[in-house]
Order: sequence, then structure tokens, then C-alpha cells
Amino acid sequence: MEDLKAMDFFDLVSNMRAMRRLKPDPVPMELIWKVLNAGVQAPSGQNTQPWKFILISEPEAKRWFADRYALAMETRFGLSRDPGNRGPTRRRGQLRALFHQMDHMHEAPYLLLVCGARDWPFKVAEEDRVGLAPPNYGAIYPCVQNILLACRALGLGAALTTMHQVFEDDLQAYFQIPDEYGVVVTIPIGYPIGRFGSVTRISAQEKTFLNRWGTSPQ
Repeated sequence: MEDLKAMDFFDLVSNMRAMRRLKPDPVPMELIWKVLNAGVQAPSGQNTQPWKFILISEPEAKRWFADRYALAMETRFGLSRDPGNRGPTRRRGQLRALFHQMDHMHEAPYLLLVCGARDWPFKVAEEDRVGLAPPNYGAIYPCVQNILLACRALGLGAALTTMHQVFEDDLQAYFQIPDEYGVVVTIPIGYPIGRFGSVTRISAQEKTFLNRWGTSPQ
């Protein structure tokens, strides 16, 4: 396993690619507990800690999710589930990784469902709160980012997806998730195929305004 003891925080965040191609090799449960315990260190308003996890390792359950994920990718983005209908993808690295995830998601050692307690946003008036509230995304995503950073620090590959929203009702029923919670993201976790590398991003200087929109800080 990659030795990252000397990697500081700023090196870590600049070297954390989404890893969608994962090996089927087993991952020790002690590493998963490290990852999840890093997740629960995230802050939340009034320390409510509104997250719950479903860790999926059962082959049949992983296949159930993977089949619906692939169908969602096909119906929403036109990415064929049939490799024979895809055409050449050799030079399209990100697309190739997406197709690999569609074809092999069920082989990942773990699929992690990160769930959040439902909580109406403040801007929604009491009289408009009809049906189920959405999960508290603002509280859950810091937990998700901690999980992704912990995976990277341990040499594990991970990449979140929200395509479960296409089949959310079926997902909630299949995994017996109570109405009080909603699934925020799914994260396949395993050892990566290929190597981590630095990410390419637009600099913060080009994304930042000073005091008012449109005013350059430089």
C-alpha cells in the first residue's frame, strides 16, 4: 500500500482524483473503519451528526445497485450499457473510466451509501413543507469529503455518485431505509486500478471576486 505518512494536507487535496476503476481485491475492514471514523469527525450544526451509513458488501445487493446505476446512466446521459454500441473510448479517459464503473461497479469490495437525516431548509416556509424533506446536504457533504480524503490517505480509490436519485424510491425500499433519512451519495471503495495523480483545476484567483461579484481581487 502506498506510504502517505509524509504527504501533508495540501499535497493530499491536490492529489485526490476521482478513482472510478477499482480492483475487486478485498479491503481490510480495519481500513474501512478508519475511513468512516474520519467521516464522522466532520462538523455539523449543533453537533447533530445527522449521518448514517449503509456499507454494502453482499454480491447480490451490489449487483442490484450496479444494474440500476448503469440503466440510469444510459437513460440520462445516453451511455450505452452494451459495450458493442459505445464506439472507441481509448482516448477519452474520463468516459472510459465511467464505462468501466458502469460495467464493474458490482465488483468493488464495498459500496457505501451515505444517508442524511431529512430536514427542511430554513427558506422553506412552514406551510410549504409538504411531503418528505430533503436530506440535510449541507451537514452531510463535509462528512463525505472527509471520507474521500481518508480513502486517498490510505491509498484507496473512491468517487462519489448521485445517480441513485433516478431510482431513489426503489433504493430506499430495497435497503429498508426509513423515511426519516435519505441517501445523499453512493461511494464505491476499493484499491485503485492505475495510479493517483495531481488534479487539474482552475486557480482560486480566477474564481474569486473581492467584496462584489465581478471585482477582481488582484
